[in-house]
Amino acid sequence: LKAQRLEGGARLRFVVNADGRVELSTVEVLDATHPAFTEAVRAVLPRLRFAPARVGRQKVPQLVEIPFGFQLTQR
Repeated sequence: LKAQRLEGGARLRFVVNADGRVELSTVEVLDATHPAFTEAVRAVLPRLRFAPARVGRQKVPQLVEIPFGFQLTQR
């Protein structure tokens, strides 16, 4: 896509568990401008870490919806 100068993104919904990791079984693609952007996001999700949600001092799982954008930079 970079060679074609295509920009775009994907919006996904998933659960971030109490450890701040993505529960991969909960990943849902809401929309994407190209399937390759979805695949790029899916490939990185296992390596992402988030600050977990809290109820008081207790860390809890939380459903999140995140847009991931892919933008070309000028050089």
